[in-house]
Amino acid sequence: MTGGGKTLIIGCIIAWLRLAHGVRKFLVLTPNLIVKDRLETDFAAGKIFKEWDLFPQSSSALANDVSLHVLGGSAGPQGMLESGVVLGNIQQFYQTNISGQRNLAFVINYIGEIGLFNDEAHNTPAEEYSRILSILSPKCAFRLDTTATPDRADGQAPDSEMVYLYSISEALKDRIIKNIVVYEPQVRAVELTYTNFQTGAKRIVTELDDEFKLAEERLKPFQWILDPEPMRKQIAIALARLDEQRERAKERYKPLLFVVTMSIKEAQRVQKLLINEFKVKTLLVTEESDDSEREEARTIGSKESPYHAVVSVLMLREGWDVPEVSTILLLRKFQSPVYGQQVIGRGLRRIIRDPNEPEILAVVDHPMLEHDWLWKLVNVSGIRQGILPGDKFNPEDDLPIRPKLQTLVKPENLIKIPEPIYESKIDFEGLKKRIPEDSVEKDWLSVLDSIEYDREEWQITRTKVDQVRGKHLVDKKLEVLVGPRNGSSVTAHSEDESKPDLETELKKEVLESATALLFDSGFGGLKKGELYSAMMDHISKKMFQGKSLADASKDDIEFALHCIPQVRKNFSKSIVAGILAG
Repeated sequence: MTGGGKTLIIGCIIAWLRLAHGVRKFLVLTPNLIVKDRLETDFAAGKIFKEWDLFPQSSSALANDVSLHVLGGSAGPQGMLESGVVLGNIQQFYQTNISGQRNLAFVINYIGEIGLFNDEAHNTPAEEYSRILSILSPKCAFRLDTTATPDRADGQAPDSEMVYLYSISEALKDRIIKNIVVYEPQVRAVELTYTNFQTGAKRIVTELDDEFKLAEERLKPFQWILDPEPMRKQIAIALARLDEQRERAKERYKPLLFVVTMSIKEAQRVQKLLINEFKVKTLLVTEESDDSEREEARTIGSKESPYHAVVSVLMLREGWDVPEVSTILLLRKFQSPVYGQQVIGRGLRRIIRDPNEPEILAVVDHPMLEHDWLWKLVNVSGIRQGILPGDKFNPEDDLPIRPKLQTLVKPENLIKIPEPIYESKIDFEGLKKRIPEDSVEKDWLSVLDSIEYDREEWQITRTKVDQVRGKHLVDKKLEVLVGPRNGSSVTAHSEDESKPDLETELKKEVLESATALLFDSGFGGLKKGELYSAMMDHISKKMFQGKSLADASKDDIEFALHCIPQVRKNFSKSIVAGILAG
């Protein structure tokens, strides 16, 4: 469970194995640099053992015996002999690279019995990951897998037995994590702008025009968060929540806004809006970010950091632990329960360790994203609907009451209800077969070839919100506040880029989309090239009239960039599975 103290559990078991069973060497494996950096901070100089007094006073010197060695850099593997805890990415043991071969051989040949800790273990089903764990198995006196999200999008699970599950309900009862309150604006369009990508023709219609309803039906769900005007409203709503969190903080810490988008282009647009229009110092972290930007992301929660917001594309998931994340703005739809929970988990860690002081995580969502399943999954404390950009709430209003969990008080009073007797036999197997499951689309090419991309577009240029509805799930309280407010029309202005720049941008967008689709669909990143090629072939066929990217016109490339959100939507999980299945 995110925020439940998995790292501390690892530290406790290391101390127990060292003290009670004489195990002297511990290998901690992580799936990526972000998780590795977080664990390095916790275990450096025996920090976690000393801060939490994990060794009894009579054996306190053993805290120095579990010193840390971090794999990487120019140093060889010999440092493993001198330290008690060895920390490394699983990739640093892969046989596909020389350093991985060397590290694995060193452990097998020179290191004796080990305690093995596999953090973020939902990554384990990857083929090479599982193989390395299997090779290390004979060396293990003990192995522990830890994860907040054991259920993967592809249905696979770590090859270990679940020994303990600490649920969100239990963590809420124990006040280990923040309560989640979701804010949803009920927005309707009042003005749309028509653009023809072939002729360049433009016109504006309002809700008073006869053709408005027909135009509104052609809007895509993602336009309600990605078109410039509604995006600005979502940002304004999130910043209002951030102001409320600052009031709750009372200058004891610096609350942060965490914005999640699907692509780098969208993330850059959000960062520009936050900096230029809302005057909020904002950090952008993507796969293209350099080490200095990732280091900024690690320290962004400190009062010394100049940033008040961070925008991320796929990067800040598992292992990025900044308790000061108090407000999350979702500008993308989640298909994967794993990824959805990981993102929300970034804001679940409490800041004030006083169990008598409740804390909330404010999540700004849009009803068009249809995330009800996610809010049930993470036990939200309340949902506010119909939020206006200027609406502010008393910071105390959303602080949750202590959640009540049902317990069985008098088991002797239970009445056993007999099994029902049916007059006719029910065909349960037949019913199961009619329930749709995730499938592999074998004829994926024909499905993609049947898709057409309209070169006429309606964009949302003005919206209106008529009411604020606050729905709290804990005490069933409902509020309705009437307060219409109009927004000014917004027109997106595209920068005049050269054709080579547009080609580079399209490649980046497609690659980023392929990465996101693989992650959402529960597949590993090793086949990113296959999916990227299939997506580029699809774009060439449907938007470039069969021409290559190099031979496509500048207008066609601009149109392809505009259609990227639709392309992502059309590459469903079954399509992706079909492509990867060959």
